[in-house]
Amino acid sequence: MQAEESHQKINPKDVDYTAPNWARNQHIQSLLATVKLRRGFVQQRAQAMIEASREVIIECDDGIKLQSFYAEAAQDAPLVVLIHGWEGSHQSLYLLSCANTLFENGYNVIRLNLRDHGDSHHLNPELFHSNRLDEVISAVKQIQERFQPVKLFLAGFSLGGNFALRVANKSKEHDIRLTKTVAVCPALDPKDILEKLENGLSVYIKYFMYKWKRSLRKKQELFPHLYDIEESLQTDSMRKLTEELVNYYGDYDSINSYFDGYDITGNYLKDLDVDTTILLAKDDPIIDYRAIYQLPDKSNIEYFLSDHGGHCGFIKNYKLHSWLDEFLLEQLSDS
Repeated sequence: MQAEESHQKINPKDVDYTAPNWARNQHIQSLLATVKLRRGFVQQRAQAMIEASREVIIECDDGIKLQSFYAEAAQDAPLVVLIHGWEGSHQSLYLLSCANTLFENGYNVIRLNLRDHGDSHHLNPELFHSNRLDEVISAVKQIQERFQPVKLFLAGFSLGGNFALRVANKSKEHDIRLTKTVAVCPALDPKDILEKLENGLSVYIKYFMYKWKRSLRKKQELFPHLYDIEESLQTDSMRKLTEELVNYYGDYDSINSYFDGYDITGNYLKDLDVDTTILLAKDDPIIDYRAIYQLPDKSNIEYFLSDHGGHCGFIKNYKLHSWLDEFLLEQLSDS
């Protein structure tokens, strides 16, 4: 990773978020983003939005289907498409919390599941991987055509933030009329992320490996004639499992060529013409915030850096509310 002073001219803005003293630790913040302890509080606050939600299966190009959940606040309200992170879903706590805040403030909300996330493994025979961008572009286009919103917003978290930025980057050529895109703690450099997971606190890689293996076994049960991966699942190495799946079921020569497919550092976003906000935390244990200085300096992209917040946490009080909710609402309200 290059030193931040030596690359781009961008000058990220500070944020008005201050973590409480008991939540200044990066791991506390990151774990509270998803920990079961918080689920009851979030679901209780979001009950009206959850009850208003209905499943919508989106028919994408090439017969691909993606699962989503739509909550309508008002018939002619702006629509926000939210995309979760890797091995998350429409029920991820950070997504539920943000969706509820938007819904309460008059936005229609679609929580879009990536392939093989949530309860959607049965919809498509092929495995999910992070370069399945075309189907997400197609899903957003179908959402636009189906709901005809007065304004269409796209927001993503972690890997979902990476997808959101890539969709926005190609939105013009697909006639997707995004008013604004917001990426929270987006995955920027996949190679660096894997290294941080391998060398960081073991709880993160164990968490992701547990959820990934569970997802792959579910896929194998649904399509036993296509997958026989139990032997591969015996490893505890995320790198090794990724390499084996890329070799056996992907179209990539190596793990690096796969990672290059969704690396958005360097000049990837140089032609992005959608108003965009990117938020990163300096203490994120998974995403190295310094990668922000490898992104383009463009007037339509606003960068924000927080001293604290961990990975998609930004917990602000003992009630385990997240500052992300008000940040996202503010970003959309200004558009």
